[in-house]
Amino acid sequence: MNAATAQIRISEEIKPSEIVTTDSHKLYLIDFWATWCGPCISAKKYLEVLQKHYPEELYILSLTQETPDVVRKFLNKHKTGLAIAIDYDKENFTKHGIRSLPNSIMFSGNGELIWKGHPSDLSKSAIEGFLTGTNAEVRREEFIVLEAYKRVTENDFREPVPENEIEITAIENGPDILEFDTLKDFTTYTGNLISILAYLTGVSNQQVHLSPGVKNQFYKIAVKQGSRKEKNLVKHVMRQLKIRYEYNSVKGEALVLDSEHPNLWNTEQIDWGEDNPKYLIDDTQIQADNVTFKDMKYRLGYLLEIPVMGNIDSEDSEHDWQVHYRYYQLMQSDLLDNYGISAEKKLMTYPVYIVQKKAP
Repeated sequence: MNAATAQIRISEEIKPSEIVTTDSHKLYLIDFWATWCGPCISAKKYLEVLQKHYPEELYILSLTQETPDVVRKFLNKHKTGLAIAIDYDKENFTKHGIRSLPNSIMFSGNGELIWKGHPSDLSKSAIEGFLTGTNAEVRREEFIVLEAYKRVTENDFREPVPENEIEITAIENGPDILEFDTLKDFTTYTGNLISILAYLTGVSNQQVHLSPGVKNQFYKIAVKQGSRKEKNLVKHVMRQLKIRYEYNSVKGEALVLDSEHPNLWNTEQIDWGEDNPKYLIDDTQIQADNVTFKDMKYRLGYLLEIPVMGNIDSEDSEHDWQVHYRYYQLMQSDLLDNYGISAEKKLMTYPVYIVQKKAP
């Protein structure tokens, strides 16, 4: 492997290193972290000490999937001398299988991946050993490549604006969890048939079953905002795809969300800007900027793989959210303490939709 194939791509450099003294290095350590991760903050202090011990041979880059605004606000309160950057489309997290934080990987100057593990497990003696084993140096600008996102304006769409009030296009591949976007005055939904119907009918993916002969095809749907077709989107989608569904009910475990007096965050608690994604989801936590209760229900159901039931007042208005989902008791306390929403698993009867092809 050479340095070219081991490049780290970043979409934005938040700050350069305040410690390194050269432009070329024998070792590159990538520190995967997040602002909400307490152990990451402790690990970062340790890595800062290591960087000071090796200001020439070693370059440490702290990489996060979060949005630039979130990271900058965090760094205003938590200073660090390390270099901080944003991962390019979560590319490095995915490529190196980073599923828990904090985590780190080490490259030699010739581009070889030589170490992976918890950053606090990296000792000075281990670094000395790595330095002894390599003489190759690579310039930082060759190893770490900046590929900034292009800001898209109304006059610079990556795809044409639909001509009709609703357009449905079959696509080869797509996300398993429904993705939302806007295209001028259209809302777009991209996902497989199950995720599309689940979201539009206000249920979880587990509540939509496909009959034999109905493929879980990926689609992109664009619908004009405020149009009659948007108000009856389920009907128009099924009509164009020539499918129908039968309603049934089953008994099983579901997560029930309830609140008599919800205390929902407004849309000023988190602000990632107009061109940033609405969601950041990692192994334990979901954060959301300007998202409805209905949307949060859908994503919780997808992540927990369980039907999520319940309604609250103003469930279609937008709010900001930050909820742990992997640990049940922590999720309960987050929802109750932050938003006044109780969460309880119950054995109950809930609806199931069985999708069939329409008779010719």
